[in-house]
Amino acid sequence: IQTYLTSKTRFSTADRRNCRESVGNRGIGLASVAHTAMTPFLEWLENTALSTTLRDSPNIFLYPTILAFHTLGLAFFVGISSAIALRLLGVAPTLPFAPFKKLYPIMWTGFFFNAVSGTLLLIIEPTRFLLMFDFYVKLAAITAAVYFNRRLYVHRFRNEATADVPVTGGEKAIAVAILFLWGVSITAGRLTAYDDGFVQRQTAFG
Repeated sequence: IQTYLTSKTRFSTADRRNCRESVGNRGIGLASVAHTAMTPFLEWLENTALSTTLRDSPNIFLYPTILAFHTLGLAFFVGISSAIALRLLGVAPTLPFAPFKKLYPIMWTGFFFNAVSGTLLLIIEPTRFLLMFDFYVKLAAITAAVYFNRRLYVHRFRNEATADVPVTGGEKAIAVAILFLWGVSITAGRLTAYDDGFVQRQTAFG
C-alpha cells in the first residue's frame, strides 16, 4: 500500500489521464463529446485542495480508512435492506416483522457513511469515475434502491399496527426489486475498478 500511495505522487493529473486512456479508451461518439465537455470541470475538481490532499497524502492509512468506512457502510446498508427483503419473500417465516423496524436507523446510518466515504473516493479521481458508464449505472441503482427501501418503510413499518399484517404482492415485488438493484449496484461498483472493457466483461461474467 505504501509503495502504491507513494508512487501516485510522482504523476500529474495529465499523466494519470493519459495512462488510463492508453490502457483502454472505451469512449467513442457521444462519450467522446461528453469527455471533451466535462474535462475542464473534472480537471478543476481533481486539482482542488481536498482532492490533492486525499490523493497525495503521505499518510498511508488515509485511503484504506476511507475505503474501510465505505465497505462497512455498504455492509450495514445493503445487509439489513436485503435481510428485510428476504423476509418479505418468505425466508425465515417465523420471524415477526415488527423488530425489523429497530434496524432502520442502523441501516440509514450505514447509508450515511457509505455516501460520505463514496463522495471522498470520487473526489480522489473524478476524471476517472465521472466518465465511466458503469459509475452512473451504480448511482442509478443505489438511488432506486433507496427509494424502494423508503417506500417499504412507509408502507409497512412506519405504523406498528401494520408491521405484521400479511405480505402483499406489491411488497414482494418491491423486495425483488431491492435485491436486484443491490446486485446491479455491487456489480457495477466492482467494474469501476477496471478501465479496460475486456477485463470488465471477464470480471462480470467469468
